[in-house]
Amino acid sequence: MLYKYRGIEKFQYFVDIVLNQRLHAAPYFDLNDPMEGQYLYSSGELDSDVRRLIKGQKEKIKICSLSAAPDNELMWAHYAEGHRGVAIGVEVSEERHRLIPVQYDGPVQIGLVNVNNSTAEEILSHKLQVWKYEKEVRVFTRGKQYVPVTVREVLLGRSMSTQNIGFIKKLVASINSEIEVKSAPNA
Repeated sequence: MLYKYRGIEKFQYFVDIVLNQRLHAAPYFDLNDPMEGQYLYSSGELDSDVRRLIKGQKEKIKICSLSAAPDNELMWAHYAEGHRGVAIGVEVSEERHRLIPVQYDGPVQIGLVNVNNSTAEEILSHKLQVWKYEKEVRVFTRGKQYVPVTVREVLLGRSMSTQNIGFIKKLVASINSEIEVKSAPNA
């Protein structure tokens, strides 16, 4: 199972995930890593046509970022409103989508000989070591804004109000009683 950490301040996004069984996929330049999509060229100067080709490939891709960790304190702090939000446990069909674990070895190095149709995905599958705590797994789409998922569980943040806990439990049960709602695990 993979997890999408979410705040609930913009509650309609949480409801959309649970109700429509889908996750939003964003362009790489909308993600929070300022180095997203950066790469190194192995030697010399990269031809402007190749740079345009790679940029065009990256712009056609949308990314759905998930985490393999349901209990990461930094993920709860950064993406789930300081434990006042949720982590949504989902399954993504590997028959329909490739799940790509991010490699935390810095920007990928490319050479002119290895530029091909999957170069953009390769570039977008590498991040700096500082992000390793995310244990990120990516789903890449082309031309689709959403990735269909099966929601299996909703983990409630430890700082969530009693009122919100009751409301979310009742809402999720009315949408799909098979989705398990429970407290977030301790790290």
